[in-house]
Amino acid sequence: AIALMVPWRLATGQIMPQRVAVAVFASVGIAGLALLIRGISRRHFPAVTGFAQALVLVATFHATWLPVVLRRPAFWELPIVSAAACLWWSLYFLWRFHESGGKARWAAAVGLGLALLMGSRATYVFAAGVIVVLALAPGAGMTLSVRNLSRWGLLAAALACAGGIGLLIYNHERFGRWLEFGQSYQLWGNDERNVVHMSLSYIPFNVSTYLFSLPSFGPYFPFLHPYWSDAFPKGYIAIEEVYGLLFMVPVHLFGLFALLWAWRGRHAAETGPARIVVVGAGMASTIGFLTLICWAGACSRYLAEISSGWTILTAIGLLFVFNPGSGLARSVRLAAAAAIVWSTVCVWLASADFRGFMRLSNPATYGAFARVLDAPSDWIARSRGIHFGPVMLTVRLPEHPLPGNTILLANGRPQMVNALILETDASGKMRLALGLNEHRIVETPPFKHARDRIIVRVDAPWLYPPRDDVYWDSISDRDELRTLFAIDSEESAVRIHSDHSADAIEMEPLVMDASTATPGSPYVESLTHLR
Repeated sequence: AIALMVPWRLATGQIMPQRVAVAVFASVGIAGLALLIRGISRRHFPAVTGFAQALVLVATFHATWLPVVLRRPAFWELPIVSAAACLWWSLYFLWRFHESGGKARWAAAVGLGLALLMGSRATYVFAAGVIVVLALAPGAGMTLSVRNLSRWGLLAAALACAGGIGLLIYNHERFGRWLEFGQSYQLWGNDERNVVHMSLSYIPFNVSTYLFSLPSFGPYFPFLHPYWSDAFPKGYIAIEEVYGLLFMVPVHLFGLFALLWAWRGRHAAETGPARIVVVGAGMASTIGFLTLICWAGACSRYLAEISSGWTILTAIGLLFVFNPGSGLARSVRLAAAAAIVWSTVCVWLASADFRGFMRLSNPATYGAFARVLDAPSDWIARSRGIHFGPVMLTVRLPEHPLPGNTILLANGRPQMVNALILETDASGKMRLALGLNEHRIVETPPFKHARDRIIVRVDAPWLYPPRDDVYWDSISDRDELRTLFAIDSEESAVRIHSDHSADAIEMEPLVMDASTATPGSPYVESLTHLR
């Protein structure tokens, strides 16, 4: 607000939309990151070719996870993106401060950057403290004492401290408590009575989720869908659109080479400023990661927070790997290039998948990619004789059905699940419904059934390939079928057209048959494709 939105309001009289603010902070932040990488490259890796430097910049942009976060630039993303921008500029100023021999203007820039960093995101408070200590290091040295504190580093520390005190005063004036950042005032859709927001018991689950989880794979563009788990630690809230970093962005592993380079040059005075940046960036990500793995939820946007500092190490590590004088084997450089390509592709696929926003906001681009990349899936479906379209189900009912819902058919990805649901109320009456998550698109009136089976014909868009798939080229009534939801049974028939459907991620829907149903629950006894 202080850095961008208030000045904009004063200058124009208009309120800047939050999505625009997110985009501005992302662009400005990437500019600071690029300046830092270019400066370190020219200073310490001048032999790296222009092509290799271009690869490093591409890798850096994608390693930040911003292409995914920017798909939904809203109030959740604004503090994280603005904090990343402030962190990158603060570290750039820190590098210039030590490179210049400790000039006052760069010290002031460090302090102001850290003040804004803490104001953007409270999880960076301790990282800001680490960077303050690094600003106090004399002449880019790593040893501190009262006698040899950097003269102008104290200015950076004073400005950062003033910003932190200002934030505490703001909290007290707005919320009545120094350390209340608004969490207690949020309106949630969850029952908060059993939620513990911070707990060490969440660490194993969160570490596994953020680092080692694998996406779910599907035959249709964008192919990689978020990880999901049905088992959460006690008191946990949820996960949202999370991918494991080591699978999706393996280029981050080359940040370890930045540590190797810093260790090799630990006695060289000329590498001191860059080594300080390595320490500051690494600690920023480490502290952020240690904080977030104790939190009762895992989100895609947190991957950007975890990656913000480490991305600098990734860039420096890649420069070291591509440096002809590094002494590393050619195979390491080839592995780095492969990791860059893999990470770039995976990040863009995750961005294209994120809640289906790309298809909504950029339908022409999304459709062009899907038509080309889904062609192999169409060939596979034809070769396997897979049929799409309406299905006829024989549903077996228990003698004494218990109240509750049974998902008979389903297709979609985690948190965007299309389903055919059989509901049973306390009186034994039943209802069939087609829905997306908690949204009911069409449902039958309640009915009482005396027999042990019902025959149901179902049509829904998710019984076909996604609407951009080449499958639809040969279908004359595709506009009708892409929106048709219909349930036709012995008791009733309902029909509606709606666009409220998520894409299928499997060629055939999942079926609740006898082998997967719990004892005493309804299940699908047989399924027949009608097209």
